[in-house]
Parts: sequence; C-alpha cells; structure tokens
Amino acid sequence: MRSRRLAGSAAIALALGACAQLPAPVPGDDNDPLAAEAVLATMDRYLAAIAAKDHATMKALDMPGGMTWSARRNAAGEMVVSARPATWWTDPANESDSALQERYWNPTVLVRGPVAMVWAPYEFKVDGKVSHCGVDVFDFVKVDGSWRLANAMWTVEPEACDTLRPTPGTRIRP
Repeated sequence: MRSRRLAGSAAIALALGACAQLPAPVPGDDNDPLAAEAVLATMDRYLAAIAAKDHATMKALDMPGGMTWSARRNAAGEMVVSARPATWWTDPANESDSALQERYWNPTVLVRGPVAMVWAPYEFKVDGKVSHCGVDVFDFVKVDGSWRLANAMWTVEPEACDTLRPTPGTRIRP
C-alpha cells in the first residue's frame, strides 16, 4: 500500500515538474483578442489585395521565402498537394483575367509571441460564382511590429461548400 502511495506521489511530482518547465506566456499575445484581431486584419488586407490584383500590397505583406501549398483531388479522387513559392502569386505574368474573391468565417487564431496561425473555412469565387470552398491555414510572423504572411496552405473542395457554409449571422470576412 505504501509503495502505491509513493508511486502516485512520484507521478504527481513529475507531472507538476513538467508543467513548471512550460514557457511563461508572452504578455499581450496569448489569447489576447487584440493580437488575434491584428493578425486577422493582416489576413483581410492580403485577401483584399488578391481581389484588387494589388501585387505591391501582397509583396509587402509576404515574408521572403514564403511558400504556398494547396491540396485538391485529382481525377482518381486522390488528394494531391502542390507547392508554389509565394512570389508566384505576386508575379503579374501569372495574374488571372477573372475577378477573384475569397471570403472566410469562424477563424481559429493562435498567437504566441511573434508567430501566429489562422485556420478558417473559406469560399472562393471566380467572376462572382463560387468555384470551390475549403480550409485555409495561414502562418504569420511579426516583424518590426507588423504581421506578415509567412506561408499559406489550403484545401480545394468544390463538393464541400454545403458542409462548410457559415450559419446565418456568422461574420464573413473580408
């Protein structure tokens, strides 16, 4: 009986010791709605720049060396992941003649010091018609006091628009 108590006490002591090793929260960031809103404001500016075909703003918000990753089903139904450098999207030679609009809702924002991540369902329109939906995952870093886009990933799921659709009253951005 005594050995069980000692083993239990040792397990509790180890667990508490492990918790003591966690880094202290960074003031003003973790779970701070102002930090999360600043990250979302940067994401909104980036998506607005895509719609406006404003390459200068996109470049200003991108981190050098940033990457984009998209996942979509091929003809066989397999999910295929494709990568492009972020600079591909800001090159006027790759610009679409179509009007593009991306909207998202219910974002989950995680912020820790100078790094942040946004996960959100989205809808993508081409010339005013829904092309597809999916989930965006954007990574941000804070440099010189400003949030910038480090990397972006998304799924392309035309068949998921009904299941990802926001409920009435949901704030849709941008």
